[in-house]
Amino acid sequence: MTRPRPNPQFVRHADCWVQRADGVRATDRELIDGIGIPEAVLMEHAGHAVAEAIRTWAGQSGLAAPDTLVVCGGGNNGGDGYVLARHLALAGWKVRCLPALPPQSPACRTFHAVCDKLGLVGTLDEPALVVDAVFGTGQRPGTPDFGWSRWSGARVVAVDLPTGVDADTGQLLGVAPPTVDLVVTIGRAKPFLFTGDWLPRWTGAWTCVDIGFDLGGVRGEPCAKLCAAEPVPSLAASANKWDRGHVAVVAGAAGTTGAAVMCCRAALRAGAGLVTLHGGGLSFPGLPPEVMLADGRVELDRYDAVVVGPGLGRSRDAEVRRLWTECPAPMVVDADGLRAGPLGEPVGLRLVTPHAGEAAAWLGADRAELEADRFHTARRLRGERTAAILKGACPIVTGEVPTVFEGRCVALGTAGSGDVLAGICGALVAGQRPHSLADMETVARMAVTLHLAAGRRLAVGALASEIADAVRR
Repeated sequence: MTRPRPNPQFVRHADCWVQRADGVRATDRELIDGIGIPEAVLMEHAGHAVAEAIRTWAGQSGLAAPDTLVVCGGGNNGGDGYVLARHLALAGWKVRCLPALPPQSPACRTFHAVCDKLGLVGTLDEPALVVDAVFGTGQRPGTPDFGWSRWSGARVVAVDLPTGVDADTGQLLGVAPPTVDLVVTIGRAKPFLFTGDWLPRWTGAWTCVDIGFDLGGVRGEPCAKLCAAEPVPSLAASANKWDRGHVAVVAGAAGTTGAAVMCCRAALRAGAGLVTLHGGGLSFPGLPPEVMLADGRVELDRYDAVVVGPGLGRSRDAEVRRLWTECPAPMVVDADGLRAGPLGEPVGLRLVTPHAGEAAAWLGADRAELEADRFHTARRLRGERTAAILKGACPIVTGEVPTVFEGRCVALGTAGSGDVLAGICGALVAGQRPHSLADMETVARMAVTLHLAAGRRLAVGALASEIADAVRR
C-alpha cells in the first residue's frame, strides 16, 4: 500500500538563487574565514532553522511531534543533524540520534557530545520520521547502504540533500533512501532539486533555510535563479489584432497535421491577433476557423513572429534554413525545425525550445551527457541572438544567469504539449516585440509561466488540445 504523501507545495518559494556545491562550500567558507562567524555558530543557526522547517512541515502534514530518528554522518551534515535533534527535543519531540559514521569534524564532535550528555544518542525501533543527515554536498560515488529499508514505514526528511545524490546533477551516487518526503536545503537551492534520476523517489516538497548567505549582498556565483512566475503584461483595452501581433506558423506534414493545429490554437489562446498557417497545401482537420491558410514561401516582412517546426517533418529543411538566416522577424524554432541541419548565423532574434533529444540533435551531442547536467546544457544552447527553453520536468530558460521553473506538472507530459508551448511563445513574441536577447528571454519566461499555469488547471490525461484551450492571459 502506498502511504499518504504530504502536499509538495509545502512552502511557496519566492525567487531564489540556485548554486552548485562548490559555490555553496565557498560561500560557507567565506562566512567562516572571511566574515569571522565561528563554524559551530553557523551550524547552530543551520540546525535550528532546519528543525523549525521540519516542525512546520510536520504540522501541515498531520504529524503531531512524531517519534523521530536522526541518522547522522561524521561531517558537518551530521553536525547539523545533532543540532536539529536537540532543538526538536526542546520542542517536546521524542528524538534519538543514530551515528551512521563516527563524528569526525570538530563541530560535529562538539554537537555529538552535547546530544550524548543529554541522552539523545541512541535508536528507536519504529520511528514515524527519519531525518537523513549523513552526507552533504561533498558526496562522491560509492555511497554505502546505511540500512534505509529498516525504516520503510517512516516519513523521510533529507537535510540539505539526500544521501547518495549528487548535489549538482541529481544523479544517484550509490544507495539512497528509497523515498524522500521533504528536503530542507541550507543556504541555497541546489541543482539536484530540479534534475536527475533521483526525482522519482521524492514527493517534490522542499524548502530552503537561510543562514545569512546574503547579508551584505549576494555572495558567490549562482548557476541559476528559481522563478515562480514571470508576469505577463495585460493587454490594453484599446488593443486591436495588429497590436496583438501576427504570427506565421510553418508546421505540419502528412500524418502530423495535429501538431500544427495545436500550435495555432495555443497561439490564439495566448493572445495573438492573427495567425497564418503555412501548411504546404495540406488539409488540417480541427483547425480553428480563425486561422488563415497560406501556400508558398513565407514572406519575410509580413509577420511579427514566425513559429517553425511542429510536426513539420524533414521535407522542408531548406525553408527552415532560409527563414533562420534571412527572416528579420523573431522566430521560435521547435521540434523538426531543430533537426534541419546547420543553420548558420541568424539575422534576427531566435528562440529554440528543445527537449533532451532535440537538444542533442541541435548541439550534436550525446543526450545522456546533456541530461546529466541540464544547467550546463542550457548555457550551451544560448547564442549571441539565440535564447532557449530547455524543456523537461523543471524547464530552464537561458539568460546571463539561467532561470529554472519548479514545474513537475504531470499533465504537461503528453504528446503535443511542446507544440502548445511553441504556439504560446509565438503569440507572446508577436505581442511583446522583443528587441534584445534579454527581451526574448523575458518572453520565454512568460511563455513557460502560461504553459505551466494551463497544465495545472488540468488533470493527468488531459489532451494537448485541452492544454491549449486552458491557456489564459
